[in-house]
Order: sequence, then C-alpha cells, then structure tokens
Amino acid sequence: MLDAPPSLRQKAIIALLIAALALPYGLYRLWDAWSFTSRAREAAGEIVDRDSSRFTIRYIVEGQPFQIQEDLPSAKGASYRRAQLQPGVQVAVLYDPASPQNARWESDRIWAFPLVLLFMGLLSAFAAWRPDFMFRPFR
Repeated sequence: MLDAPPSLRQKAIIALLIAALALPYGLYRLWDAWSFTSRAREAAGEIVDRDSSRFTIRYIVEGQPFQIQEDLPSAKGASYRRAQLQPGVQVAVLYDPASPQNARWESDRIWAFPLVLLFMGLLSAFAAWRPDFMFRPFR
C-alpha cells in the first residue's frame, strides 16, 4: 500500500477506514443476532397498526400482552412482503424469555444487515491490502 501511487494510496486508506468500521460493527451485530436468536422463543403476533414506514405487532406471552414496532422493508424487491404487512395479519415474533418485552419480528432482516456489513468490511479490507488489484480500470 505504501509504494502505491498517491491516488491508489488515498483509496486504500479510505478502504482501510471502511474496513475498520464495518468489520467490528458487523461482527458485533452478527453476535447480537446469534445470541438473541439462540435463546429466543417464538410467539404468534398480530399486526395491529401500520403507517408508511413502521408497523406495530401485538403478541402475548404467558397471558401478558406486549407490543413492538418494526420498520417496514424498504428494498424494492421487498415490495410484495411490504404489501402483506397489514393490520390483522399474523406474523411470528421472537422474544427473550427472561425479558418478553425484548422482541423482534422474525424475518430475514435479523441476519441480512450484519452479513452485508461483514461482506463490505471484508471487501474493503481486501481493497486496502491490494489497491492495485481492486482499483484498476476495467478493460
């Protein structure tokens, strides 16, 4: 990296900074998702409210009602899933048995964000290590 031309060196430093942020945060979020899902229990939930960006799920644990709010999927490919998330629809909820108010909507999003962060971090680390390979012009 140090013997690279100045423009490549600058790109490598930026890639290194991205890797230094994305890798630890991605690992933390992956560990958080794993530790939560490994101890979580599943409950049936029902969507009780929705606006343009969030929806509310009501679920019952040992006779006590709880509610959580979740963000609607925002990706264009998730528009079908987004349209399904209407009041009255039943969804699965994962909750912490020691603290039932700590819950998450059971969806692929639990794992997707940490995995994307890790991928970005690894790609950036490789770009910082081999800027001559990663930042060469396409031919």
